[in-house]
Amino acid sequence: MVEIIFQSLICFFAVYGVIQMGIQIYDYLYNFQSNNKKNDVYIIITVKNQQDTIEGIIRSVVWKSLNNNHGGIVPNILVVDMGSTDDTLKILDKLCMEYDFIEIADKEEYIKIMEKLMR
Repeated sequence: MVEIIFQSLICFFAVYGVIQMGIQIYDYLYNFQSNNKKNDVYIIITVKNQQDTIEGIIRSVVWKSLNNNHGGIVPNILVVDMGSTDDTLKILDKLCMEYDFIEIADKEEYIKIMEKLMR
């Protein structure tokens, strides 16, 4: 009797381990696929002298992306500064330090990026 209970427990834990391993493999593959999608998506925002609104705009984009019903993927954000003379760049630098998916480019860098993508 004890031997049957012992064998049943071993079988139960073996099946449980196989199921957990399958779940882990599925999660890994799903997250790998989601991370690849994230790297392919860019939101491009052009700004000039937007110190009063740029932080709210970017945080709104991040919030809406996280709460999206289609997976909650936060895209990369490229902010193109078109020659701001106010504190827009300071605010953008602060946001770049806070979020690793935000990049800042000036007009010339943006043109180079677009030319590179078009090839």
